[in-house]
Amino acid sequence: MIKLIATDMDGTWLTDQKTYDQELFLQEFQIMQKKGIKFVVASGNQFENLYSRFPQVANQLFYIAENGALVAQGKQVIHVDCLSEKDWQTIMKIIQESNEKVTVSGLASAYILKKDGPEYAKELKKYYEKLTVVESFNHLDDQIFKVTFDVPENKMPHLLEKLRRNYPEIDFVSGSSSSIDMSTKGMNKAKGLQFLSSKFKIKPKEMVTFGDSGNDVGMLKYAGTSYATGTALPVAKKAATHIIGSSNDSAVQKEIWRLLN
Repeated sequence: MIKLIATDMDGTWLTDQKTYDQELFLQEFQIMQKKGIKFVVASGNQFENLYSRFPQVANQLFYIAENGALVAQGKQVIHVDCLSEKDWQTIMKIIQESNEKVTVSGLASAYILKKDGPEYAKELKKYYEKLTVVESFNHLDDQIFKVTFDVPENKMPHLLEKLRRNYPEIDFVSGSSSSIDMSTKGMNKAKGLQFLSSKFKIKPKEMVTFGDSGNDVGMLKYAGTSYATGTALPVAKKAATHIIGSSNDSAVQKEIWRLLN
């Protein structure tokens, strides 16, 4: 029996144009409500960005944002797990040694450096409702969850391997084919699912999850039934129990419809 359905957003639920079939979703959500199934939006993205994707029913959904570091029920944040001061200082060292563009994700806002330019800020607005441009990351007055490197696609796997080798005390996952997320060791979307499992007495075998990237591996393995999209990274496909079609063909929504009916 399904009691919870969780899906990643970019590359999984959303098309390349950052859209989805809202009409089909609202039909599915009505069925989920009748059956008592919780719908969870699970992403590395900022909570406010995720909330804005579902205007008709946003306050009735659950959210696992920032790769598991923040869990919300509607607008209410119900769980937060921030970087320790020690981990933050280690990540600051990594940033200083790197030439990559960086996004720092906090509870109040996400932050980027002014030196990365206005075009970068414009691009990131697609993913962050709250975005602040700063001169430096040295004195951020915020609770920090995660740091993301924007990396050329051909460079990402090699840099990911190097960072994992050099800094085993930090968790590094591929947020996409061109990004690397850094967070507290062991922090991933499965942590958010574990919190919801405990809070609502839902067993992993009663969960269904959908994803496409390295940051989805934890929740794909955690759930009893899991799906990777056809365009997913190999590591996500390996973690999932099933492979489906592309987000551009609404494959996740079609599979949810099949499961519900």
